[in-house]
Amino acid sequence: MAYRFLPHSSVKSPSQQALLTCWDKLAAGRRLPAFDELKLEPGLHNPKQLVAWNVEGEGRLQKFRAVYQGQGIADVFNAAWAGKTMEQVVPMSLRRFTLDAAKECVTGGCPVYAIYSTIDANDNRVECHRLLLPFGGASGKVEQMLASLQLTVTDTAKRVLTHFDIQTDLLVAGKIKPGFTLPKAAPAPDTKAAKDKRRATRRDVKRAARISFGKQNLLCTVRNVSASGASIQVADVAAIPDSFRLVMEMETAARRCVVVWRKATQVGVKFT
Repeated sequence: MAYRFLPHSSVKSPSQQALLTCWDKLAAGRRLPAFDELKLEPGLHNPKQLVAWNVEGEGRLQKFRAVYQGQGIADVFNAAWAGKTMEQVVPMSLRRFTLDAAKECVTGGCPVYAIYSTIDANDNRVECHRLLLPFGGASGKVEQMLASLQLTVTDTAKRVLTHFDIQTDLLVAGKIKPGFTLPKAAPAPDTKAAKDKRRATRRDVKRAARISFGKQNLLCTVRNVSASGASIQVADVAAIPDSFRLVMEMETAARRCVVVWRKATQVGVKFT
């Protein structure tokens, strides 16, 4: 299944929208926040609707094991999930959707949002909104996921689950690009004097380079450079931290960089 990027406003539930915003602010431009950094404000989200998963293994051996299950989820599914894998606890009708979304969240390191739908005994459409948030450590890999599940009904939740077993439709499935809470970079000056000064101080190079931070090494292209900074083209702007080391092709000395602006595929840095 192909997961296209959705605007963060696609998340319909106010509490899930608040949870997503909290995650993005916590990431603050990093690839992933750590799970132990998450401190939910009272009233931000109902913990009874949350499930925490550990990510184990890789590739075909990858598993998602529940380490926390909110009481609301336990009541709906009438089962305790702690210590069990996603394959063991999710009904067969929902298994492919939920596993695909979990794998996308781990692979892309992005929040994943989906809406599943069914028809109840009164021919009313019932929706289940699911938001997955990735968390990790210094390795840059997704190590935990937090899932929020919300049904559009609560009084007949247990009975509705049987209807999902009979028929499940996927209404929405997509991933959300991180960084939507970051302040937007101020537009570059557009005066003739500013342009002339830029030409005098910066030179186009278009040289391959390597960005290093922690134990990560990412390839990039330096588009232009001056004595004080550079413009760098990268594949994933959200993966670039606020500070890092830069080594340009045919050079051995590393330049320490601080990000001063971000665009869709570029970051501007100053050398420190």
